[in-house]
Formats: sequence, structure tokens, C-alpha cells
Amino acid sequence: MMNLALQSEAVQTGTRRFVLEMLGFSAAEKTMLASTFRLTGRRSYCYAEPAAPNERADIYLVNADNPDAIRLMQQRSPSMVAPAVLIGRVASEGAWPVVEKPIHWMRLFEQLDRQMQEALQRRAQRDEEGQWDGRTFRRATDKIVVPPPVFLETNPMESVLVVDDSATVRAFMRTRLAPFRFDVDYAENGEMAIDMAQAKRYTCIFLDILMPGMDGYQVCKRIKASPATKEAAVVMLSSKSSAFDKFRGTWAGCDAYLGKPVGEDELLATIARFLPSARRVAQSILTRTS
Repeated sequence: MMNLALQSEAVQTGTRRFVLEMLGFSAAEKTMLASTFRLTGRRSYCYAEPAAPNERADIYLVNADNPDAIRLMQQRSPSMVAPAVLIGRVASEGAWPVVEKPIHWMRLFEQLDRQMQEALQRRAQRDEEGQWDGRTFRRATDKIVVPPPVFLETNPMESVLVVDDSATVRAFMRTRLAPFRFDVDYAENGEMAIDMAQAKRYTCIFLDILMPGMDGYQVCKRIKASPATKEAAVVMLSSKSSAFDKFRGTWAGCDAYLGKPVGEDELLATIARFLPSARRVAQSILTRTS
């Protein structure tokens, strides 16, 4: 993990931009990947292709199934301060992590983020030793190159409330919603959720059904009955997915019903439906993974 100073810097300045060079992919694959990177530009870490031929890459994305790509990677000499991530049909041994095909977008971003966190830590260590500017330049000789802007200011988009008494489910939803940079809050029970929804406007509420005290059906009825909260989309989460359970959810006023465990495609479709700022991103990812 990157050190506390770098974490604080990322929080204060918004999204950080890293130059990513793709090696060994077809033109169609590059277009697909580049458009996905652009669409998810409001993440904490943003990846973009080089803006100019002489712009040095911070990280390399390599087609592990293409021998020419492996040779190109070796020529680029990725290192701990400028790492690589491979994409291939089968996992392979080597110095760099491999994301298996078909590409799972969340695993890809998690690997890119993990590699860049470690790279930032290495750069910061060198900076402390006085060997180089650890944020802007990969090497001391790079100081002759005018660096591109590193940080992009971004603000959270819609507000989302996740209501579930399970810490595991809350952690799962936190991970799945993080790439979209929503303003996400969490509640452990129905009473807390109602109070939070009255105090703050939420675009979408993910609501567990089986909770201690007030269940999800009762919470949904209260939310939909209040003028202050009725516009929020309520998406019920439940391990029960019979026609009767879905009917009860509809009767309570919910806008959608997702079974547990929540499938990634179903969650993306729900995000595309109810959260306008992420609609284009979610639809694009669904198209590319279908």
C-alpha cells in the first residue's frame, strides 16, 4: 500500500493520471481498452494513453498471448517504478501479474492500482534519498521533459446509500461501487437508513430485506411514502428470489430487485439504469464483457 502521505495527497487533489502504454493489442482491442479507461476517468487512479510520442509510460499493459508484445515489453524494461500488467488467456509465471481473459474489468483495475501504489511507494523512497523527484519523473534524466498535468480535480457524482446488516455485503458493495466515485454512505439497519435518507438526498438506495428490527419491505414503504425521499430509487437485495418475494418488493414500492450474491452484470445494469453519471460507463463495460 502507498504510504500515508501519498494517500493524503490523492484524497486532497482528486484523481491522479498515469500514462499507460498498451503493447501487442489489435487496433480494436486498443480502442476498447482506451475507451474504457476514458470512461472511468473519475476513479482515484486514472489511466490514459501517452499524449505524445516522447511521453514516458508510468505502466505497461501487455498482451501476454502475443510473443511480439513480450519482446516489446522486454525492450521497455518495466521496473518496480514503472511496472507492467499482462492480459492473457491463461495465468503464467513471471515477474508481473496476469489478468486472465476474458477481461474482468474490476480485476484489471485492481491490478493496475496495486502496481501503481507499489510504484509510487518506490518513487517516494527514492525522493527521500534525494535521487529523483518521486511524483513527476521516473528518472532524473526525465527532468528535461515537460511533464503533463498529473492531477485532475473531480467531485463525487450521485449519492448512494447501502443498507445491510452484513459487514461482508457492505464491503462487497464498497468495492464494486468504488470505480464510479459515487458519494456512498452505509447503514446497518432500517431505522438508521430512514434517518439518513431524511437528512440527505440519495439518488439510489441498495436495501437489504432481512435485517434485525425493521425489515427492508417496511423501510422501502417508509421511504416511498415520504415526500422527502420518494424520488430515490430503491434496489432491494435478498437471498430470496422467488416470484412471491419479488412481488412483495414491488408491492412495497421498490424499483428493482437483485438476488444475493449480487452478480456483477446485474449490478452494472442497475447502475446504468438508476445512476445517470455512470450510465455510459456501465453500459460500455457491459457491452465489452458480453
